[in-house]
Amino acid sequence: MQNPRRNHGIWRMALIALLAACAAARAADTSQFDNANKFYEAGKFADAKDAYQQLIRSGPLSANLYYNLGNTEWRLGNGGEAAADYERALMLEPSHPEATANLQYVRDQTGAKTPDLTWWQSALTILTANTASILVSICGWLALFSIAVICIKPGRHMGIAALLTISILGAAYAGGTLWQSNAMAARAVVIEKSVQAREAPADVAPVADTLPAGSEVLAPEERGPWTYCTLPDGTRAWIPTEALERVKPA
Repeated sequence: MQNPRRNHGIWRMALIALLAACAAARAADTSQFDNANKFYEAGKFADAKDAYQQLIRSGPLSANLYYNLGNTEWRLGNGGEAAADYERALMLEPSHPEATANLQYVRDQTGAKTPDLTWWQSALTILTANTASILVSICGWLALFSIAVICIKPGRHMGIAALLTISILGAAYAGGTLWQSNAMAARAVVIEKSVQAREAPADVAPVADTLPAGSEVLAPEERGPWTYCTLPDGTRAWIPTEALERVKPA
């Protein structure tokens, strides 16, 4: 017969070992991030870029990590890549003030073209996708609780009715945020200094528009060497795939 105390001790040791491993991994990530920052501060931007990209490959991702990589890309003269990284930082943290300011600065410098968001689209970008998912879950359970109370105890339930209304509105807003987040994730940024969008997937096809670095296109459909997408003015055209970088990493 196994000794319960012995089993308890084994589980406790395993938990301690797991926590120690997590702490060591976190310390290693912090050290690598600090080293990448030191490369940047020393003006070794190519080394800083490699270090930041290594952190992105190993995870976890953060808004500050993409923000720092965007700064590095800009220092290297890669305006399009910088804009894409600032966009990724804002996907993780929509209220990141530095990423917002730098993204606008880069696009002002390059003359980038971007789609105009309506007021309701802007309103749906306040929350992150993770926060919206949690809000949907909470509002859903509150709505079910309210409906159960109303069904079990018929009568006047002003407070419960108000809670149900708020829950439905909250769930609707969070659901809209998730929908908008998915739509905004289906974007790509022009990473070349300038690229010509064409009416057909051929170099001799008529030019639909010319997009500077940092310009943003929607709903990119990659078809080999060409990508069919929606341009900032709302028209559809073809852009060389190598001239674009998706905002949402693969």
